[in-house]
Amino acid sequence: MLDQASRRRRANTARSTLATELLMLSYSVVAAAILFRTVLVALGVSHRVWLGNFVYGLFGPVTDVLAQVPGASRVLLGRLTLLDVTLLALVVLFPLGVIATGGRNRH
Repeated sequence: MLDQASRRRRANTARSTLATELLMLSYSVVAAAILFRTVLVALGVSHRVWLGNFVYGLFGPVTDVLAQVPGASRVLLGRLTLLDVTLLALVVLFPLGVIATGGRNRH
C-alpha cells in the first residue's frame, strides 16, 4: 500500500514538472516574440520589410484587440506606444505572478 502511494506521488511530481516546463517554454517563446516585436517597433521597421510583415502579422489579432483601449496609440517612449509598453509589462508581470503564487500549499 505504501508502495502504491509512493508511485502515485512520483507520477504526480513528474506530471507537475512537465507542466511547469511546458509553461515556462511557452512563456519564453511568447516573451521572446514580444521583445523582438518591441525592437522592430523601436527601430521603425515597417510592414514592407518581410520580417516586419511576419512579426506584425503574427501579433495582429492581439494588437487589434489592445488597440481598442482608449489611449493605446499614444506615444510614450520614442516610437513605442502604450500598446507596446503594455505588451512589455505582460512579459515582466507574468513571472512575478508565478513567483507570487508559487509558494502556496494546496492542502
